[in-house]
Amino acid sequence: MDGVIRLSDKDGKPSQVLKDLAASGAKGFAITDHGNMYGAVEFYSNAKAVGLKAIIGVETYISKGARFDRGHSQKENCHLTLLAKNYEGYQNLMELCSIAFKEGYYYDPRIDKELLAKHAKGLVVLSGCLKGELSQSILSGDLSQAEKLVAWYRDNLEPESFYLEIMDHGLEKQRQLTQALLELNRRTRVPLVATNDSHYWRRDDNDAHDARVCIATGRKLADTERLKFETHEFYVKSPEAMHKLFGFAPESLSSTLKIAEMCNLKIPMDQMLLPEFKVPEGFSQDSYLEHLCLEGLQARFPGGIKPRYKERLDYELGVIKRMGFSGYFLIVWDFIKHARSIGVPVGPGRGSGAGAIVAYALRITNADPIEYKLLFERFLNPDRRSMPDLDIDFADTGRDKVIQYVRQKYGEECVAQIITFGSLGAKLVIRDVGRVLDMPLTQVNEIAKKIPVGPNIHLHEAMQQPELAEMAKDPQVKRLLELSLKLEGLKRHTGVHAAGTLITKEPVVKYTPLAKGAKSGVITTQYDGDVCPKLGLLKVDFLGLRTLSIIDDAVKFVRARHDPKFDIDQVPMDDAKTYEMLRTAKSLAVFQLDSQGIRDLLFRIKPTVFDDIVSLIALFRPGPMQSGMLDMFVDRKHGREEVKYDHALLEPILKDTYGCMVFQEQVMEISKKLAGFTPGEADGLRKAMGKKIAEDLEKMRDKFVKGCGTNKISPKLANKIYDQMVKFGGYGFNKSHSVAYGLVAYQTAYLKTNFPIEFMTAVLTSEIGHSAIGAEDKENKLVTYLEEARRMGVKVLPPDVNRSETRFSIEDGRIRFGLLAVKNVGEGPSDSIAAAASEKPFASLDDLCSRVDLHAVNKKTLESLAKAGALDGLRPGDAPHAARARLLLAIDEAVGRQQRVKADLDKGQGLLFGAAPPPPAAAGGADAAVKPLSEHDTLAFEREVLGFYFSGHPLLAVKMQLKAAATHEAAQLAPSITTPVRLAGMISKTRKMVSKKTGEPWLIATLEDLTGEVTLLCFPKVYASGLAHVAKIGAMVTASGRLSFKDEEAGSGAPELIVDEMSPLDMAVSRYAKRLRLKCDATLGTEKLESLRDLLEAHRGPCPVALEQETSEGLALLEVDQRVTLDQPLLEAVEALLGERSWRIDSGNPPR
Repeated sequence: MDGVIRLSDKDGKPSQVLKDLAASGAKGFAITDHGNMYGAVEFYSNAKAVGLKAIIGVETYISKGARFDRGHSQKENCHLTLLAKNYEGYQNLMELCSIAFKEGYYYDPRIDKELLAKHAKGLVVLSGCLKGELSQSILSGDLSQAEKLVAWYRDNLEPESFYLEIMDHGLEKQRQLTQALLELNRRTRVPLVATNDSHYWRRDDNDAHDARVCIATGRKLADTERLKFETHEFYVKSPEAMHKLFGFAPESLSSTLKIAEMCNLKIPMDQMLLPEFKVPEGFSQDSYLEHLCLEGLQARFPGGIKPRYKERLDYELGVIKRMGFSGYFLIVWDFIKHARSIGVPVGPGRGSGAGAIVAYALRITNADPIEYKLLFERFLNPDRRSMPDLDIDFADTGRDKVIQYVRQKYGEECVAQIITFGSLGAKLVIRDVGRVLDMPLTQVNEIAKKIPVGPNIHLHEAMQQPELAEMAKDPQVKRLLELSLKLEGLKRHTGVHAAGTLITKEPVVKYTPLAKGAKSGVITTQYDGDVCPKLGLLKVDFLGLRTLSIIDDAVKFVRARHDPKFDIDQVPMDDAKTYEMLRTAKSLAVFQLDSQGIRDLLFRIKPTVFDDIVSLIALFRPGPMQSGMLDMFVDRKHGREEVKYDHALLEPILKDTYGCMVFQEQVMEISKKLAGFTPGEADGLRKAMGKKIAEDLEKMRDKFVKGCGTNKISPKLANKIYDQMVKFGGYGFNKSHSVAYGLVAYQTAYLKTNFPIEFMTAVLTSEIGHSAIGAEDKENKLVTYLEEARRMGVKVLPPDVNRSETRFSIEDGRIRFGLLAVKNVGEGPSDSIAAAASEKPFASLDDLCSRVDLHAVNKKTLESLAKAGALDGLRPGDAPHAARARLLLAIDEAVGRQQRVKADLDKGQGLLFGAAPPPPAAAGGADAAVKPLSEHDTLAFEREVLGFYFSGHPLLAVKMQLKAAATHEAAQLAPSITTPVRLAGMISKTRKMVSKKTGEPWLIATLEDLTGEVTLLCFPKVYASGLAHVAKIGAMVTASGRLSFKDEEAGSGAPELIVDEMSPLDMAVSRYAKRLRLKCDATLGTEKLESLRDLLEAHRGPCPVALEQETSEGLALLEVDQRVTLDQPLLEAVEALLGERSWRIDSGNPPR
């Protein structure tokens, strides 16, 4: 079996396929995926759950020669079926699969006969399909070679372990092969076995399988020259169908049963296979853990450990010891201790681990679980023995050092990265199937837009929506949805887990087969992060968090410039300036609070305490926003809705969130306090609500209602509370994670507010290498943050070879641009330049070329530095436009001159008797003849090498018109935006296209605004409407349409706008403006109101104006008498008077 057959459903339970197989009377089933064992354990577990015998195998690729041979075509890679009889055979399968990837990969992961003979114990080998080496020898007429192959397998495998494999999928070649194999069986006495190569479940699933093959190969169903199965017979056949096909060879059917009886594999599950951690003499692992925890708590509380902390510690240690997890905590404690000892910053926690006081005592986490009401059982359920899962954040610059330490401590062969599988989620499968059906992109995008964004979104649920049901009346859309339903959830591709690492007691290959990325070359497990812990293996997520590097760099700047003893973990959590900054939503570059969406939410919530930040992180998700929970939270916080508790016991649990169920821990506490659930039962309820399993929820409802009776809560009220838990608890967030990340968010907000120069310097440095210059597929955050620094009043100085360091630095209270942030200037060149300049400033271009390593600092590097303005200081008398033009012309000669000097020195011919090097060519008249760069070229060069315009911007002159005409800026675009948008900016690139279908012209353009750029797709119909006259390079325009994202399934990727309409910018402002809204705070004084009146009077025009004020009853809108002209001076003056977020335009003609 391999292909599109499901092993489990969306809840991780055995799929209907396996249930049906068991019900049909089948005793066993084999999995033989091509060249890998990715699904082996998932199949084993689910088959076992329904009473089927799981036979684990691989349809391996085997080289005709040695596995190291290269140079032949892919067709030379033959197929061979291997099955594991027992655990030894299973381990040999894992070895073979691993070596195939590591040593034999050539088109496919291959073994060879030498390897097979070495690892043959416990294996049954079948001769394979039409692509088997034996089959190919027979079909080519080389019967002598065929007999030699049979003899080799018979002699090199265990007795009675090789079979001649016959199949019948209606192919003429198979019938010819079967006749030859019958004769070979008669002559060699090697038994026959009948098998059925199953790629899909039922005959009518062939179309879904065909679509999946097209998805995998990038082809369309209509393509005539593509990989396609010749018949519809590759489905799972019943015993009756197999008897009908192979009745002429009954012994082949008997062999099938015999092999099934031979294969009795038992894979040990739910063991504890932790690597050994050695403890000091006189300690056991349990006692050493307790010793470290008491030491840790004493260090955190020098005045004495409070009784409730000691009680909680004793309880947690009791659970940990009973479950055998002391070694786990010691292993994690050890590598975190090492990280800190070498200066690698460690995060305050991540995920549910922050709920354990043991982790807090060991400084694995840094959030006090008692202070923040975090639950240990959210991390470790005392009723269910499963491997703990502590995810650890390290500064991204030091993560690899920690992993290297683990490799050295436990052995290279005992540490491996974990594989991930990209699957066909609801939106992605619609897009993929739409592509293979060759449906119009706009139509597919419309359908995909109807599917909600977020995890655990399933297509069959989305199809209940009326809009999608209406669309499905179209036969083509109906076919798209039917195929998508069959393919949804299937694995699409493999990848490397960003953080997941396996640490094992013995070499990893003893527990999981290994794979090797064809492009990356990275060795990974073949079992993913869900499977490995089920096998009892230790999985640790070593996450690289860039924000920790930012905090670390900022703290170093603060200590150097202000306070040598500054400690970020000791800053006050009630800093008034920090909360004021957050209330005004000026949180760009603040961890977790950076995006436009969450800044809008910040402005609504206006946090006043740390709990608000914690809640904010939890609420900014599709579930809470769509369910109404977010609006309820905001209204209750600001007193617009009364906070009510259905029972007094709910108040202490929900008080911090204004009576809203925001966190999973609140649902757990409610079940414990009101209904008497045990900690383990409470965690079980939390899981059921998260997965929304109706059957489990109804069982738990009965228990909850009965339990509430002990607190004299009526069944009616208990059911009401339970209904609220089901509604909101299903969207509940992990509070432990929210608190830990809330701490990081607060620390970055504190640094931004109190040490803006230090913080923004660290932020800008962190973007080097992450914000790709000129990349169209992602926002250049460096530009965004430089603009933010300027908004904050922090001056950013240009790059300068005499003053810049490799990274961004602080110079006289200003930020100096780092050399490494200039395109084509790598670490080597920037280090060479900075080191030479620190000894003595460069006096000229020739001086620079004579003192740096010209192998590193080549012509391309110098040209980039000149375009960036970094060499301007080498011509102090010239204006920048002239200096750059002259430097660009002089570079070639200056480099050549210094290279000749150095070449002569190497030969021992130069500078004899101390002679001076040849002087540069005389300047003067020649320089004067060089035409200075134009303003346009100067800015274009800056953008080319810096990724943005540094000394100016073509759009700055129309900045306010852009804001007035657009509904969104480029940096704000996100997959959650489903309504039409209007963007405003400048066309910076165009590419004319021709439709392959109709031959009609269309256009791909790039629209650039002050925050980034967006790809515009102007399809034939829109392009023909006169758009060619508007969409010209350099034109200022507005473009309206709907968004599409390249990787919408993951909630990321580059935004593209499918354009409906495009207009010149100067026409758009007056065309779309219905009213100018001005936000006026209740505290706005008489003097400012007078100034506002005068300002509006001075800009009289046709556009109405209204004042907007937030009251206890909601927003109040007051129309004023004056009307205005919407132009740049007016809007700049409004912002100067009322603040940055003080105005918006009501559009009378919204995007269609």
